[in-house]
Amino acid sequence: MRFKDSQEQKAYLKNASQAGNVELVYAGLDVLGSTPWKINRNVFDIVLKVWNSGQRLSKIPPAVYDHPEPGKPPNMEADIKAKTIYGQRMKAYAQAKANNHSDRCSVNYKIEIARAVNFVSQSSPNFY
Repeated sequence: MRFKDSQEQKAYLKNASQAGNVELVYAGLDVLGSTPWKINRNVFDIVLKVWNSGQRLSKIPPAVYDHPEPGKPPNMEADIKAKTIYGQRMKAYAQAKANNHSDRCSVNYKIEIARAVNFVSQSSPNFY
């Protein structure tokens, strides 16, 4: 069972487990862990089409970050406040762009897992 790196949570879980208070939770986790994946081919095909298009849709991020970079204010060199605000906006922009890339990698990983599960289920008739 996953929990945060906390001594308090670890001790609580250990005591609850020893007292037999989490047996139903463990049984539920066992059922979830033994439930095989089944890929909805129609949904997978649509996700793949959107992914390959590179466009943003729902939680699928675009291949190329699609928000404009903040423009430099004309008085940036003379106005320290304008320069500071521009720096903050550029930092936020860079972070958002990096997050887009990270999200794209995460979605790609999930697509590849789905592709592998789908391949195994099609090649092994007794898989499920």
